[in-house]
Formats: sequence, C-alpha cells, structure tokens
Amino acid sequence: MKRILLLFLLSLTLVMCKPKQIVTESKEHTSEKPVEKPADKVFYTENVRNDFRAVSENTQYQFLEAYKATEKQYSILFFTQGFTGEEITVKNDDGTLFKGSVLTDKSTGLAKNMRILNTEITSIYDKTTRKTIYINPEKARKHKFVYVMKGDLNDDKPYKITFSDKLRPER
Repeated sequence: MKRILLLFLLSLTLVMCKPKQIVTESKEHTSEKPVEKPADKVFYTENVRNDFRAVSENTQYQFLEAYKATEKQYSILFFTQGFTGEEITVKNDDGTLFKGSVLTDKSTGLAKNMRILNTEITSIYDKTTRKTIYINPEKARKHKFVYVMKGDLNDDKPYKITFSDKLRPER
C-alpha cells in the first residue's frame, strides 16, 4: 500500500512539472519596432507675472500667515476666472487636498484658494472636461502664488497657469 501511494505521488509530481520552454529569436521578430507610449497631452499654458496691481507687503504677509504658508515649501493655489461650478479634484503625493465644486465669484474674480506643498507635483482634475493639469514644483517653488484660470474650452489649451510673487487684490 505504501509503495502504491508513493508511486502515485511521484507520478503526480512529474505530471505537475512543466518542461522549460526554449525561446529562439528569429530575424523576423527583431525587425519590429518597440511600442512607444504616447506623450501626455498638455491642456494649459504657463507664465510668470509680477507686473499687476498687488496688495501691500504687510497685507500679503498676513494672508500667508492665515493660511500657514509663510515657509518656503508652501504656495497658495488660486482658482480664478472661468469656473462655473464644475467638480475639481486637487491631489499631490500626500493624497487629495480638495474635492468639490468651484464657482467663480464675478464680483471678486476668484473661485477658490488653498495652500499647496510646492515641493511635489500638484495635479488638478476637472471632471467636466476630463482633463488634468499639473503644477510644476520647480516653478511653484520659486513663486508664492499660483493662479489657475479656465478659458475657452474649444481651445487646445483652455487653462492658464500664472506663477507670481504678488498677491492680487479682490477687484
């Protein structure tokens, strides 16, 4: 009985083992080009501006203190013109910073603002257009304020990101 059981287990082991497959390359396969990933499409333009009307240095510092953003690693992200209540999700490596609807106040020209960590890539996803824009940490690190404006959706790049060292006043 023991011999039969041992023989059965041995045969089962041999059946379970698969032979090693030998791969041979032919000249036909080497002529194929590797598949390339398409580059991410950019839906925004970036610029740097400090030539507009701004609040006083004291008011700017008080604003940064209120958002606990006086340290170098923080910037303030502003959503400005063109937002009509669409759902926006703002994320970085630490997780979701904001998820909700954003609506521009026509009297102030502002929609929403928040503190971001400017040492990491911050992504902004617009659920309505299904487009994602990215805040470049190299540029954000150099500027305290980042303004995001939404323009004509028929354009190739409907979003405009402006980096600045000046806090714009409410109209």
